[in-house]
Amino acid sequence: MRTLLVGLLLALAPVGSPAGTASAAEPTADDDSWVDVGPTGYDTKRLVLASACSEACPWGELGDFLRDAMARDGYEIILCRNCNRAEGPRIVGRASFPPPLVEDDLRHGTTQRVKAPIDFGITELGMMAWAYRGEHLYAKDGPFRNLRIIARIEDPTYLLVAVKPELGISSLAEIRERKLPVRIITDFQPTAMPVLEYYGLTKEALESWGGALLPTKDVSGTTPFDVVVSSLASPANNPESAFWTTLTVHHQLQFLDLPDELLDRLVMDAGMVRATARWGFLRGVDRNIATVGRSGEAVFARDDMPDEIAYAIARAIDRDRGELKWFVRPYSLEPRTVADGAGVPLHPGAARYYREQKYIP
Repeated sequence: MRTLLVGLLLALAPVGSPAGTASAAEPTADDDSWVDVGPTGYDTKRLVLASACSEACPWGELGDFLRDAMARDGYEIILCRNCNRAEGPRIVGRASFPPPLVEDDLRHGTTQRVKAPIDFGITELGMMAWAYRGEHLYAKDGPFRNLRIIARIEDPTYLLVAVKPELGISSLAEIRERKLPVRIITDFQPTAMPVLEYYGLTKEALESWGGALLPTKDVSGTTPFDVVVSSLASPANNPESAFWTTLTVHHQLQFLDLPDELLDRLVMDAGMVRATARWGFLRGVDRNIATVGRSGEAVFARDDMPDEIAYAIARAIDRDRGELKWFVRPYSLEPRTVADGAGVPLHPGAARYYREQKYIP
């Protein structure tokens, strides 16, 4: 999952044990949310994958892809549907059991959790890198230096800022200058919040003149709002990005440009890249907009995964990569970037496969 990245603030809750050790979230006899999946682990060819919901959650549908691809090689991949949000890197790094179910899991149909420790996972590339280095969401409990990248799957989203035209502004700076009581929908991610901070639009400041910061969760065409600031802009209707389509279909929005200084800062501090949201990307995008974006979902593991298993995972992803374009989000695998872990070391087993294919030196 990037599911639900709109709930990333949940990741700031207490996390328990230090990196590299088992979590306290082990099964108890009086908890009926657990489902027994039998023997799992590296020596069984039955591996548990930190994934996400089956309702078009990106890490969920990539889990489906990986499950089907690995089945051809005799592996059974068991999907942990609630190993999502910011928890994936922690759970994999600690080889822990799945976390407790939360409201977002239940509303997306996840009512049980697998009764087994997690072997490997899927998460957003930047989040895996933050966990490895102990940054942002993982500053309090990282670093998780035992994480290893197996494959990077491309999946671009853009940072966009849109306002209702009746607001009468051409820059977010005018909100603070005029102390406008605006309601700003945002994803609260480290790739979007710096925009609000740049303009001094803190929660406290907005509320002091009658405004508010609102989450992307449950946004509909009738949701009251004035501004949208999000790094999850995409026309795809996965749960994390669908609000953009909803809002641009129901409202005629005006898209704003951001200054180069801010965009450069996001490249340097948040690991984003310069990108262009082109004309027609969403309804209301009436020109090419210079902005920043990010692309990359990471299939990752711990450094204790046997080389032959990491090799088999890399091979299955590459062999079946043509299937990636048929999901709600049209994923792709680029041989020149598949081994790029944004600073996270490549697993030796995956490296052996990519060298054989001449994807890496």
